[in-house]
Amino acid sequence: MPAPLVLLLLLLLAGAQPALAAFTSANDGVPVESAWNPVPAGDDIALPMPCGLSMTLRAVAVPSGGLIKDRTFSMGVVNAQEGERQIYERQFDGHIAAPFTSADLPAAWGIATGGTGKKAAGDTFYFIGKYEVSRLQWDAVMRAVSDDGSVDEAACPVKGKTAPAGANLPQGGVSWFDAQQFLQKYNAWLVREHPGSLPHFAGTKNVGFLRLPTEEEWEFAARGGAGVAPEWWADKDVFPLAEGKALKDYGVYSADGALSGPSPIGSRNANPLGLHDTLGNVREMTDGFFRLSIADMQSGMVRHRLHGAAGGVLVKGGSFRSDEAGVAPGRRDEVPLYTAQGPSRPEDLGLRLVLSGINIPNAERLETLRKEERAPAQKPGTVQAGRTPLEAVEALSAAAPALKPQLDQLRAMLEDQESAATRERAATLEHEYRSLLYQAETLRAFAFRYSAAHRQEEKIREMLKKNSDAATKKQLEQLRAEVAGDLKDYLDSLRMGAGYYKTSLGLVGAAPETETERLAAQARREYGGAGVFNTHMKQNIDVLEKWLSEARSKGAASLSVKAILKGILPEQHYKVLPL
Repeated sequence: MPAPLVLLLLLLLAGAQPALAAFTSANDGVPVESAWNPVPAGDDIALPMPCGLSMTLRAVAVPSGGLIKDRTFSMGVVNAQEGERQIYERQFDGHIAAPFTSADLPAAWGIATGGTGKKAAGDTFYFIGKYEVSRLQWDAVMRAVSDDGSVDEAACPVKGKTAPAGANLPQGGVSWFDAQQFLQKYNAWLVREHPGSLPHFAGTKNVGFLRLPTEEEWEFAARGGAGVAPEWWADKDVFPLAEGKALKDYGVYSADGALSGPSPIGSRNANPLGLHDTLGNVREMTDGFFRLSIADMQSGMVRHRLHGAAGGVLVKGGSFRSDEAGVAPGRRDEVPLYTAQGPSRPEDLGLRLVLSGINIPNAERLETLRKEERAPAQKPGTVQAGRTPLEAVEALSAAAPALKPQLDQLRAMLEDQESAATRERAATLEHEYRSLLYQAETLRAFAFRYSAAHRQEEKIREMLKKNSDAATKKQLEQLRAEVAGDLKDYLDSLRMGAGYYKTSLGLVGAAPETETERLAAQARREYGGAGVFNTHMKQNIDVLEKWLSEARSKGAASLSVKAILKGILPEQHYKVLPL
């Protein structure tokens, strides 16, 4: 076979893209770092791996305001494009939480979890692989590590700074059972050789551990997590693309033609959390099993939920074989554990790891959960008179031990009611806070329209002065009357909108300052990107913080509509308003 054909064949077998590949033939090596972190960032977290390798992780903050307050977000696809998938593919509510607080983490991880000012009070964390597990990482664990965590250095697949060709490709052809063996070996090696590299829970031997991500963990991170505002998720299947970018800039999939294999990890752009390859390359297995998402009736309303039958392994993200619809983060696919030939090992199935921990690792955590669960569901800024119902039940239980079984049931009911009311209050507060940001943006839009109409009116006046033709003057007067009507409507909308803003400000200002500070930090992170919209939202956050401070010190009633508009609107638009 001629040499050029040999080279082409080797490229196809390796699944390389000529413009993206880090190697050119089966005999060429790649820089060893490209097999675990080809696109390094200052806030990456590196876990050691056997044979001198590393596993790169990214922090995923869950801005829930506490350990027990999980966060709701939209999962699944909005409209399945394939006809048969419409039977079982629906968007549904997911719930995400995380087990780690800052106190549980190694000190060196501070920059990754908010050391640069991105952390909000009450954030909890989990950590997810920045890339799919590469072939080199897979081989280092599966070939060189025993089940007890000991290493046979002679079996390491790499020595020095160069790795074999294809080492930086994602590992495919993995069964669910293979993945569990990989995790068991890697966890055993970490605990044996590098226990200090893992998060620790105070006063116990409990540490963080690696596993497959849940569907919720995978999808929350793939969509951009707390780096994307929730409103972007309501009716979209992917995270917002950066300006000037297309979906194919983020994923390896068959967009313009069938691909013969995956590309090296990190060969496309990262999502807002810094994760690569969540769109395509290889499908990624989760720790759950596939269930249909269906429509159901609850309390007279249509709700979407997961079906009761669990099937094969739930996989996410699509692969190099998928089309554009197949790589949407909400897409849910099923792979059997077994086929007639044995454990199922599709060529395009790989994995990405999550570092997590147990939910109740020590007595201190249990007490924290108890306090959060029993937090009073009173109106923000008020103090309850006398004893709470729970305190009354506690007192009655102590005074009448014979009634304790019945009172325990009553106490559990009251705790559930208070917990639900507290969650509802937190959700309402967040909604009101976000509403204020969008109200400010609406006021800005009306001011822009008023300013444009004002300029139009001035031009009409000048034309009236210069034109003596009666018919033309009549047309101009009619046009001026229409513009004057628009100006009145815009001005009325601005006054009413500022009044509504003032009312909402009073509601949010009644909440504890720590809560609004947390929401401000969360919003700054979500709207931290580039572009006009994000710039406006950051300005709206700054103004809102100013007005909240004023409302707390002087009362919301002291703020005038004129002052609110002056604080929100650009100077060139505000100065033309007849206020």
